[in-house]
Amino acid sequence: MITFPRKGIDIVGIGASTLDRFIVVDHFPTGREVQQVVSSTTDGGGPVATALAVAGKYGARPAMIDSIGDDMVGRHILDDFEKYNVNTEAIQVESGANSGVATILVKESTGERAVFFERSTATEPEFLDAHKQLIGSAYILHINGRHRQLMRSAMTVAKEGGTIISLDGGAQRYDEDMKPITEASHIVIVARDYAEKYTGTTNLEDACRIIHERGALIAGVTDGAKGSYFVWPDGTPYRCKPFPQAIVVDTTGAGDSFHGAFLADLAHTINQMKLEDHTPTSKLDGASMCAVELLKHCGHSDLEKAAIFASAVASLNTQGIGGRSPLPTLQSVQELIG
Repeated sequence: MITFPRKGIDIVGIGASTLDRFIVVDHFPTGREVQQVVSSTTDGGGPVATALAVAGKYGARPAMIDSIGDDMVGRHILDDFEKYNVNTEAIQVESGANSGVATILVKESTGERAVFFERSTATEPEFLDAHKQLIGSAYILHINGRHRQLMRSAMTVAKEGGTIISLDGGAQRYDEDMKPITEASHIVIVARDYAEKYTGTTNLEDACRIIHERGALIAGVTDGAKGSYFVWPDGTPYRCKPFPQAIVVDTTGAGDSFHGAFLADLAHTINQMKLEDHTPTSKLDGASMCAVELLKHCGHSDLEKAAIFASAVASLNTQGIGGRSPLPTLQSVQELIG
């Protein structure tokens, strides 16, 4: 029988774990040419995977569910997770399979990206009884639409156990199959492109309201350097200011780091609510409320603090190459927030 740690995990993620190879160039090629590389680096990647790495860096206790190959790339992926305190016991390693790799061209002058992706040949991970226990004991399940069969099973377990479902709706990731998944999630923070396709409006404040009305307790839309918009559980809107940087080196992982930082701060708030024994009790059995109920009772100041922290982390993460390597120290984030 396979067992995973059932205590001490705040956030469980389901998604694709990759190796990202970054190549900084003077310009994107438009035809056949030879161009000298400005610089290059290798980093762990994948939207959910990077969000968990960020959460782990800032004190949360994350665990990843995925399947990868037993190749050299897979070993690097596992090593990078360990670096960021992400538990990997629920990652299935498939013999003879290739792990996912992304090659990313970055334009030096603007930080713009061109991404070339090699999908993993590992089969979708099976949903095990141990996964049920892992998800049921965590505060948050973080998803982005990958491994959909497994993800739907995990969402059912999360709903039954009161685990918060957090959705990362990235640009170019929306399709009609994502609509019920979005409506079933408790925290829905999406990119402008996703929001516009899901709600049918280009007004991001209205988009947040629609996302909230369709079921999200926390609805959020990120708009890059223009900041982000939220609606809190009680319907209160909030505009989170950006922290613009004079020079943007690379925008890879900015959205992922926003998610990871937001969830890390939220997990800390929930932990504090439990430790201080200020949690309301269930009217049914007198027991402490589940994570979803605790989320409903988070104060505006706590939620705003999480959004500001996420915005600052995402902004500072654009100051270097890669989605994880440039992550700022906690001190740097606090200095930026002021």
